[in-house]
Amino acid sequence: MATMPLPAYDSAPDDDRHRERREQLLDARMFRLEQLAAVDREPAETPQDSVQRALHMAATTALAEIDAALDRMDRGVYGKCGTCARPIPEDRLDVLPMAPQCMPCHYNEQNCRLDRRV
Repeated sequence: MATMPLPAYDSAPDDDRHRERREQLLDARMFRLEQLAAVDREPAETPQDSVQRALHMAATTALAEIDAALDRMDRGVYGKCGTCARPIPEDRLDVLPMAPQCMPCHYNEQNCRLDRRV
């Protein structure tokens, strides 16, 4: 797998938490790229093939979430809910720095998905 280039993102110079989260996201991004490379090196004809596909999908999904968070930082909208535009609480971002939504909007979206399955 070809390694994707590291995006050049600028952080807010006066926001230590913002910089820490950016570093956390960049570290997570590097981990996911390494994980994808390792999964792609494994032979595809093994009994663990379905596990490899699941790992690849999970790493790809996580990488997309990380890149989306870095993009929000670059555009200056990081920390704002993508649904209601209210600030995402710092505690949520501390735990999940790539979170695109506040908890109420996240739960609402999850509940809507569950309702469609019933």
